[in-house]
Amino acid sequence: MRIRKMLAAILCGILMLSGTGGMGEEKSGENQDLSGDPILTEDPENGRWEYHSESLNIVIEKYTETVKSGRKNKIREYCVADIQASPESPLYPVMTEPTKKRPAGYKLVSPELLQEKANPLFAMSDDMYGIRLKKYDYKGVVIRDREIIATKTRNSAKKRAWPNLDTMALFEDGSMKTFVCDAYTAEEYLEMGAVQVFSFGPVLISEGEINPEVLNPKYYPYNEPRVALGMVEPWHYVAVVVRGRPKGTHAGVHLDWLAQLLQERGCTEALNLDGGQTATLMFNGKIIETGDSGLRSQGSMICFGKIE
Repeated sequence: MRIRKMLAAILCGILMLSGTGGMGEEKSGENQDLSGDPILTEDPENGRWEYHSESLNIVIEKYTETVKSGRKNKIREYCVADIQASPESPLYPVMTEPTKKRPAGYKLVSPELLQEKANPLFAMSDDMYGIRLKKYDYKGVVIRDREIIATKTRNSAKKRAWPNLDTMALFEDGSMKTFVCDAYTAEEYLEMGAVQVFSFGPVLISEGEINPEVLNPKYYPYNEPRVALGMVEPWHYVAVVVRGRPKGTHAGVHLDWLAQLLQERGCTEALNLDGGQTATLMFNGKIIETGDSGLRSQGSMICFGKIE
């Protein structure tokens, strides 16, 4: 009897050490020992991509569903990326090179060329400020790596064209905050400690609340390819890229859908970025989601990590 008890105790200890002692399997990426080499997995068939290290954790999930759009059934396809960054692996921009006359990001190239420039592990399209530098009077307040790129924005008290150029500032402590387009000047953002300022809009979520403007059914009431970035808490971000074209087969989404999804994912701040043919999501050097079958050339992207 004593030998049986000893054997049972030994077996119980083995089960507990192996993680199969009746508690079920751990979720991928949770409570893992990350003191060794980074863990990277790609499973496009099941729509899941992951990266886990001591300083950066990324989980991307792709969703596909059939929805009613007018009289037709269409495909709603989108990716949601949960990104837990750190001071050692912060968000950073990749931009085309400046010239004597033009700032960084002015020249537009394919997303693949931007990827090759810096080999980011994760890259997504941003506010597409480069095209506004070329074609539009109002560029928005744009800052990259504490360098002012553009300053001219709209008047928030007036009816604003699309995009309204609302902003989201990223600070050194990993926090993000959204603002109406003319809340601060570029110099004031720098004085506040902003490292990056993205300008597109509208604000989707501010201080945990969805912007009432995007809940108005008359405000830009179109299903489109979308891109958005939000913050759950400092260093913890959520990115969404939605495919919306060709319009004959893909549904796209309204701004309210985008805001509600980000709020459900815990975001307290979020900004709508440039969608349409700009919408791009890349992981480990591969494009895994786009807004359309054809991609627009870009001058800058939002990135995390580096390909080992």
